[in-house]
Amino acid sequence: MLVDNKILPVLVIHDQKKAIDLAKCLYDSGIRNIEIALRTDSAKKSVDNIVNSQIPMNVGIGTILTVDDLIFAKQVGANFGLSPSADAPIIKKSIELDFNFIPGISTPTDISLVIKYGINKLKFFPAENLGGMDYLNTINSPFKHLNLKYVVLGGINQTNFIKYIKSDNIIGVGGSWIAEEKLIKNNNWNEISLRAKKFLELSV
Repeated sequence: MLVDNKILPVLVIHDQKKAIDLAKCLYDSGIRNIEIALRTDSAKKSVDNIVNSQIPMNVGIGTILTVDDLIFAKQVGANFGLSPSADAPIIKKSIELDFNFIPGISTPTDISLVIKYGINKLKFFPAENLGGMDYLNTINSPFKHLNLKYVVLGGINQTNFIKYIKSDNIIGVGGSWIAEEKLIKNNNWNEISLRAKKFLELSV
């Protein structure tokens, strides 16, 4: 679902006109996976702009909270989608649409719900607040034989992301630290590029 590397910048875009420049900056810096959060009025148009551009980015839609959000993600041509929670109607719809959907979990109960639908890629959120890798390893332990894989988000930054990157259970490490909102707002592509390259080097 994620390609080339585990880094997943979470992008909160307030101006759709910046979407292409941002995507190009990240791609040219070695980033292949992005999550665009549906938290702004410009988010959906930004997704559409990037998906229909010549930039071969692996585009994910974040903060999928409703079935309508999921349908949008499928129709716009996103490669995958993520939710902060394990919502049964959204999960069922994702299966019906044959869409790569990663539901959010924070407890063993959440994991039990999700695996009933045959899903083996989960979003662990909010990772740091819940207790990080120690907690994830604990709640994953009863399900270890299922070889579940996780995308981790929530409180992850340049000082704590290495422990997640190094885990075989983790397929993606997400955060807004590479392309913070203020950097996007100020068109600070140089700083975004430097951060992207730095974290890619550290994650090897």
